[in-house]
Amino acid sequence: MKNTFKNSLILCGLLLTASMLFGQTMLTTTTLAAAVSSASTTTVQLTSATGVTATSTALFIADGAIGEAMWVNSVSGTTVGVTRGYQSLGTARPHVSGAVVFIIPGAALGGLNGALNVIPPSGSCTRSSQAYLPVISLGVGGGEPTFISDCLGGTWVGGEISPAKMNYKFQYPPIGQVVYTSAGTSTTKAANTMYCTEIDLPYSKYLTGLGMLNGAGGGTDRWVLALYDSGGTLVANTAVAGAVASGASTFQQQAFTVPYYAPGPAQYFACAQGNSGTTATINLLVTGTQDTYLTKAYGSQTFGTLSSITVPTTFTTANGGFWILY
Repeated sequence: MKNTFKNSLILCGLLLTASMLFGQTMLTTTTLAAAVSSASTTTVQLTSATGVTATSTALFIADGAIGEAMWVNSVSGTTVGVTRGYQSLGTARPHVSGAVVFIIPGAALGGLNGALNVIPPSGSCTRSSQAYLPVISLGVGGGEPTFISDCLGGTWVGGEISPAKMNYKFQYPPIGQVVYTSAGTSTTKAANTMYCTEIDLPYSKYLTGLGMLNGAGGGTDRWVLALYDSGGTLVANTAVAGAVASGASTFQQQAFTVPYYAPGPAQYFACAQGNSGTTATINLLVTGTQDTYLTKAYGSQTFGTLSSITVPTTFTTANGGFWILY
């Protein structure tokens, strides 16, 4: 245990100077393209090897309460040769196909602003001061539940990996046993307006996109979808060119440009920014049905430009939509 702790401290000290030189960067993620069948396997198949470099990159496989770090020894296409249970950060074990994989560059492997650490961060934080996010903490010897933390709204928010819930779509606010046409009210979008709704995520979830509940009418207008943290900082968004509204009274899904691992429980805000058209409709929360959530509509938007927001502090009728996070 003494040696394990020593190794972990050495890891936390590696490349401290280098890590401090970087601005805040989100770790790249991919998935396992095939299951890792045993604890002794020394090669893994990735869906994408972008950013994976031999002898200077670590992988973190997040598909269990205790994850596993691996050191990259070689790269051939998407086949990666690895050292298992790197620095005793997570015990080598089998992993399922499709498991989330964090790609951790050498400069992010340690130091005060490192992305792979022993003890989860806590208290207040400044997002722009962190060299890499999220921070992955495995405990001394990698024998404790893994926490993945992000600096959200000026505070460290972290939670244990919830692999059983990773692949489920999360609907918010819950609509219940009614048809979608009965949810809220179908409203014609205002020009250059963004509609935002509070999302209280009860557990950590790997997010690849958002789905917004369209209203009863179609049209040729476009939407960009975005996710903000509790302080109004943008953490993920769909393509800024937007997608044409499609499908009446259905959740129209759009993929994020970059997937986002959302720690929870935490408060977020899901937003739909519309262009200058006024033909598409959106289902909005209204007083008397689901009026316990924070909502706000922001006018005078420049379509395709997403900046920080002043988060809503009250419910305003017909200002926020219904969402699926997936």
